[in-house]
Amino acid sequence: MDINNLLIEIAVCRCQMNKFSKGKRPTDPDVIKLSQGLDISIYKYVEALRQQNFEMSERDQQ
Repeated sequence: MDINNLLIEIAVCRCQMNKFSKGKRPTDPDVIKLSQGLDISIYKYVEALRQQNFEMSERDQQ
């Protein structure tokens, strides 16, 4: 997945989470579910960055 698309996904997920979780407890199951979705998006972004950096370092070595 494209890194820019992942950033957009993170921003959208965070916005939804902020709107939905206003006035709710952090232990609410729906808030937890949105938080986990955000964590997954951030993990995908970090992995994509690592992969991109790895590919760039391989190109530099050649």
